[in-house]
Parts: sequence; structure tokens; C-alpha cells
Amino acid sequence: MAIVLSAIMLLSLVACGGSSSTPVSSSPAASVPQEAPSSAAPVEAKKKIGMCAMSLAFDFQIQMSDGIERAAQENGYEYMVYDYNGDAEQMLSGLETLAASDVGAMYGLFMAPESATSFMKSHPEIGVLTQGEIVDGAQACTENDYIALANQFVESLDRYVTEKGITKGDIAALWLETCENEDSDYYDAKEDIKAVIEQWCEGKDFNFVSEFYPKDDEEAANMTAQILNATPDVKFFFCFNNGYAIAAANEIGAAVSDASDYFVFSSEGDPESFRLIDSGTSAYRACAYMDIEASGYEVGKQLINWVENGKLENVVVSKDLVDSSNVKDYLG
Repeated sequence: MAIVLSAIMLLSLVACGGSSSTPVSSSPAASVPQEAPSSAAPVEAKKKIGMCAMSLAFDFQIQMSDGIERAAQENGYEYMVYDYNGDAEQMLSGLETLAASDVGAMYGLFMAPESATSFMKSHPEIGVLTQGEIVDGAQACTENDYIALANQFVESLDRYVTEKGITKGDIAALWLETCENEDSDYYDAKEDIKAVIEQWCEGKDFNFVSEFYPKDDEEAANMTAQILNATPDVKFFFCFNNGYAIAAANEIGAAVSDASDYFVFSSEGDPESFRLIDSGTSAYRACAYMDIEASGYEVGKQLINWVENGKLENVVVSKDLVDSSNVKDYLG
């Protein structure tokens, strides 16, 4: 009996040892597939780039978004865009939404750069490329030569008034809302452009007299109507947005019977711009054209470069002056 009892106890110990070792050996085995997805998930999630858009009501922002999205699709990335519609508080919500969605890098045009800076400094892992200026906290930007842009305006205006024999008139400008913010590089860009225009006016009977900051195309049209009513000597418009230029030209066309003395210029251009310039009847006379979608595509590639290599480089923007002398080269 003693021998039998000893054998039974030995078998019991072996059985207990086997049952207790099972979770030890299976637990690590079970934990491997659990940990792998959790550690790999952020990598997959970070294969996402985004855009914090000031307003997709602007054709420029739409085309930039299209270009970034094309780069994302070609490289197997998810793309997310948040439109804060010109609302500074919504801009911050948009940035937080993009961050919570595991966007690894983003492009943004910030109307409140100082607020965006706080966000970027608290999220250094997110690469940010900004439009036209390196906001504090961002890694890169699109580069614009605003002096060259201003020279394109005065070159085209000078050619037009010479051809038409126009010897006097006043100039107005429709700027982006962010150009009014003295903490923004867009304010500096505005001042640089104004300086070139005012220099061109020296010694001539032309004057830069007024500037406005419409929030959208509809407001640009309303402001153009105000300018025409309040200052009838204003014949020439510099527009810091393609939509503003079209709105201004259409408003002029509706307000006057003969628009031949009027000149509208845009810092952007698209097929509709070319059509109006080519018509010869619209006050829209010239634009500084860049392939916006192609620029967005280059921005998208840089955002991917940050996700994959931790590097962001500036995207250089070049523009061509398009007016009646060469517009047919740009028509489809």
C-alpha cells in the first residue's frame, strides 16, 4: 500500500506540474500575436498624411489637396483632409483631429500661426509643411518669390496701359484674410508686393489707394462693388486669390458697360482664368500661373518623406506670367 500510495502521489505531482506549466508556455506564445499588432499598428496608422485646409471653397486649396492625395494614393498612404473654413478655433480642432487620427505628417495653411505653433511643439512627431511660410514649430514650407510676383503684376499692367494708351488710374488690392495678421509671413508678403507696386507708380499718374481682406469669393465681389461705387478712379485690381480675381472681373462686367479700361490680375491661374483672359471682353487680363496640383503632389511626397525618413524639405514654387500675349499656349 505504501508503494501504491507513493506512486499515486508522484503521478499527482507530475499532473499538477503539467497543468501549471501550460499557461506559462502558452502565455508568451499567446502574447506574441497580441503584441505584434499593437506594436505594428502605429506604423500602419502612421502611413497616413493629411491637410489642414483653411477653406476648400478656394480653388487653390482644392488643387493642393488633389495633388497631395495623388501622392498618397501612388505610395500606398491614407489621406485625410480637415477643412476649418477660416475659423481659428476650428483650425485647432482640426489639428487635434488629424493628430488623433494618427496622421504622420500634414500640410497646412494657418490663419492663426501662433496657435498652430503650440500644437506643433506638443506634437513633434508629426511633420508639418506650411504654405508660403515656415511657421514656428513646422519643419518646411512652400517657397514663393513675392517680389517676382509683384513684378509680374506691374509688368503686365504696364504693358496693358501702354497698349491702351491709359495714362492714369488707381489700384486696389484684394488680399487673403491672413495677410492682415501682422504675425504672419503673409503680412510681410503683402507689404513686399505693395512696395513694388508703389515704386512702379512713382512719377506716374497711378496710385495704390485701397486694400481689402475678403473671407471668400462672394465677399470679394461685394467689396469690388463697394470700391467701384466709392472710388470710381480705381481701374486696376491685384487679387491674391484666383477666385477673388474672377469675382472682381465679373462684378466689373456687371457694373460698367465698357470694361476696356479695367485690369484685374491674379496671383493664381486656372483654365477659367485663361478663358477669361483670352476673351478680351473680361476685365481679367493676367495671372501668375503655377501648376497647383503638381505643387501639391510635391508637397505630398515631402510629407511621405517625413514619415519614412524623418526629413522634410521646402517645396519651391515657380509661376509663369500669363496674359493676352501668351494665353493661347495655356488653353486646352
